[in-house]
Amino acid sequence: MEDYKLSRLDKYLRRTYGKFIPQSVIEKAIRNKDILVNGQKTKSSSMVAEGDEVFVHPTIQKTFANVGREEKQKPAIDYSKFVDWFKGMIIYEDDDFIIINKPSGLAVQLGSKTELSVDVMAKAYNEEARLVHRLDKETSGITILAKNIETSRYMLRLFQTKKVCKKYIAVVSGKLPLMKGVINKPLIKNKDMVVIDFEHGKKAITEFKAIKDWGGNKTEIEVKPLTGRNHQIRVHMASIGCPIVGDKKYNGLKFYRLCLHSYEVSFVTAKGKGICKIAPIPNDFYVK
Repeated sequence: MEDYKLSRLDKYLRRTYGKFIPQSVIEKAIRNKDILVNGQKTKSSSMVAEGDEVFVHPTIQKTFANVGREEKQKPAIDYSKFVDWFKGMIIYEDDDFIIINKPSGLAVQLGSKTELSVDVMAKAYNEEARLVHRLDKETSGITILAKNIETSRYMLRLFQTKKVCKKYIAVVSGKLPLMKGVINKPLIKNKDMVVIDFEHGKKAITEFKAIKDWGGNKTEIEVKPLTGRNHQIRVHMASIGCPIVGDKKYNGLKFYRLCLHSYEVSFVTAKGKGICKIAPIPNDFYVK
């Protein structure tokens, strides 16, 4: 590989094959094992360095080239016009972090069908800003960005070692089997869905407790994921017969938005400062 002393895999791929390659295209290639690092499946956020062997299947190399040409032909978007909207989402900022309250319906990263996202808005606000975790497009709430590479690497380690505490608020339909409980069911990606798989799935644990009975078999709950699997809360709640309201993918009660909100985050910074922030629940969240 080229001499990049330390870089995220997705950034290395863009430097090598084209800066316009959408994150969704990279993620799909990684899931399909068409991109390997030192012969092993990895993640787009994994760090690669000089001496690592990055394999990209020739078919994917062609895909990258084609996508890059298509993206170059599109007119450039001036994201600076969205800076005021982004600033309005900020609930905390210091020299190292920006924490926002993301609205439902806004993607965190650009994709092949997405022309506006948190990451490009953030870079228009501060060119050094970079995401350190992700929320589903349909999920609202706390999203953390680092303002420098050192903070980004530190937060990546915190998430990997489960030292970031996250709490969510959700509204579910159906009858909760318990007022509070723990769901321990391994998960695995299956095409565009996440499913429970006790043989091949990765460990996934979710705590929940009821907060308020909304009537009509709808309950507001607090949810604490102890692991960070994709769609974890949504799949786990659906698995006990209580899908999240508005969750089209996992058979949730029909509603105009997903009633899942990243409510609270707490962690200790590299400087030893404790941070605990709450994102107010939006007005469009509750089922009437």
